[in-house]
Amino acid sequence: MQIESIHSFLVHPGKHLETQPVISGTKVVDSGGLREMLSRLYARAPGECSVEIVFRPNRDGLQENECRDDLEAFARKPSVSTGRVIAERLQRVTTHRSGLGLLFLLMGSDSSGRHTLVIARFPADQGVVAEEHAKQLTVEFIERVFMKNTKAYKSAIYSTESLAAGFSDGRAVDRQLSGPLDLSEYWIGEFLESEFRTTGPAGTRRLALALRDAVKRLADSQVKQELISAAGLIRGQHGSVRSTSEILRRLGLSEQASAAIERAFPRPELLSDSFRFDASEFSKHVLYRSVELDNGAVLMADDSDFDSIFHTERSVGEGRVRYATEGAIVDQRLRKTK
Repeated sequence: MQIESIHSFLVHPGKHLETQPVISGTKVVDSGGLREMLSRLYARAPGECSVEIVFRPNRDGLQENECRDDLEAFARKPSVSTGRVIAERLQRVTTHRSGLGLLFLLMGSDSSGRHTLVIARFPADQGVVAEEHAKQLTVEFIERVFMKNTKAYKSAIYSTESLAAGFSDGRAVDRQLSGPLDLSEYWIGEFLESEFRTTGPAGTRRLALALRDAVKRLADSQVKQELISAAGLIRGQHGSVRSTSEILRRLGLSEQASAAIERAFPRPELLSDSFRFDASEFSKHVLYRSVELDNGAVLMADDSDFDSIFHTERSVGEGRVRYATEGAIVDQRLRKTK
């Protein structure tokens, strides 16, 4: 991809302010260290922005909103004035916690004529803001307020075959947070007016059903027990944005356990879909009932199958319960107790 223009804007924390600070902006020159660094970022963006997002739909269910209009207006006519509208949008949702930032809008195309817009926000150094000139920036100024760590940034990418048709979806990444696939809500939800392509409940349900099916299919009781234990640990992912592959890596499951879940997925590519994990949705589909008796016995099975696996007789005296079950022994072993 070849960059055709780069515009930069200094964005202040403006959330909850009645009067927004004036945003300074400029077009970045075609040479120099800053240009080279941004060119590398632009080249990396297609592979680096791995979380798929879609514009939040309007009342008619169409993927149309104000942010999409602003991005497409800039893509059709890149300039300081069309870019400042996007920067103002970001400033209105930027908190003091996020702080001062530099927004870059990189527009270009490839040999096939496909147009690509990359949006990137870097933290900036507050110490030299006094040198800012109203509505104007210079490359020298940008380099002075530029972040000390060029590896910490948020970015998003949008591509289209036709600028007239506009953008239909995009991909994003946030390299300022601890997790590789975490995304700030203000960056995706508020600024870009977007949501994850795979919704939290849908992605969570897909993982839950795969784990449940894997447990049922496994003959190896040790791996089965590992997955049952993992079901409890997975609930600790509530609210995080991960793909199933990332969740499995974080849990440190054995190769056999991870492979069992992966085989239970309807399509391999769905393993890389990112979503916001929902613990309550997960519990709707993965429930294991455990009953401990005063004689030391512990009974465990899938909640939906428990009553069919363990037949209960309640006529053996007050407070006493007799369970009965039948099956072939597939594994037995001695385990140390704590």
